[in-house]
Amino acid sequence: MEFPLIETVIWTLVILLSFIILLLVFFLKIVRNNIRIKEARNKKYTNIIEKLLVEFLYSENEEVALTNEQTRIIRYFKKGLSSKYKRKIIINVFIKLSQEISGNMIETMHKLYDEIGLLKYAYKKLKSKKWNIVALGIRDVREFRVKKAQSYIKKFINHPREEVRREAHLYFIDLFGYEGLDFLDNLKLPLSEWDQIQLLGKIDHIQNNEILEPSKWLKSKNDYVVIFVLTIVKIYNRLETKDILLENLDHQNIEVRLKAIEVLTHFNVVEAKDILKPRFNTISIKEQLAFFELLEKTAMEEDTTFIIDHISSLNFEIKHKALRILNSINKNLYDKLEKTSDDESYNEIIHFLDGSYGV
Repeated sequence: MEFPLIETVIWTLVILLSFIILLLVFFLKIVRNNIRIKEARNKKYTNIIEKLLVEFLYSENEEVALTNEQTRIIRYFKKGLSSKYKRKIIINVFIKLSQEISGNMIETMHKLYDEIGLLKYAYKKLKSKKWNIVALGIRDVREFRVKKAQSYIKKFINHPREEVRREAHLYFIDLFGYEGLDFLDNLKLPLSEWDQIQLLGKIDHIQNNEILEPSKWLKSKNDYVVIFVLTIVKIYNRLETKDILLENLDHQNIEVRLKAIEVLTHFNVVEAKDILKPRFNTISIKEQLAFFELLEKTAMEEDTTFIIDHISSLNFEIKHKALRILNSINKNLYDKLEKTSDDESYNEIIHFLDGSYGV
């Protein structure tokens, strides 16, 4: 009995697909088995390296350069470096343990890093054409505090990849403290918010922030550097930079001007009012709002006329702030204001303020 052509084609496809599925299942089992074997192998080797590294650190003898046990361990480490996967495990174990120890052990471990030849591989990474490998190389010399690598790392301060730049910046802060901030002198590319957060976190761990001298960077040609350093000035209350902060109110970049107003507000710098008042109608809405933030902290009765001029502002926030400030610095005049107006938002603000102050 012969099948019609279409049934023959269908059955052929079914058999072919079934065969392919069986092959894929078999291949998947092989892959999963290889992964398990690889994971078990890596785990076993990781445990060996961790054990040997701890033994090395605790077998140190001040009277002997290297004990016999340490020499044996060094040979074992060096032998493992010839294998790429073993070398990766050794590096990861070194980094992990270096973050868990302290004191003389850290220095011993850094010497061991160089002794077994890991530094050579770090330099090799720095010469790679792949950005991710370069970033790992910088991470390695940063983790093991290789100060003599700074001439190599300087090349990456303005690297096209943000990840590489970030590692380079952290290297200088981690190893050289405030002196490491000199990389800002040569920085031409942006500092992202995440970069700034990480750098600030590192700076916060430096013991003596009194030796930080931020003034020169407040005049940097890189606007991102200026904004970053303005944040530092605010966090560490470096009020001695006041004159430069006032100069930055004339900066060509609006973000710098806004940040300068924010910092001046933080310090309650009254002189900023005399600069911003005459130009209020020519600056941006954002700057106007920032200026009223400053006025909320520094306004005095002599500012009444300026405040009155803006209680009918078209901008709701400015109007709200103006009325609130007036209520604070000149209550008598505020009470004499008309309590109703054709401007509904004005009425809402007055009603809210009167209620808030128990009028």
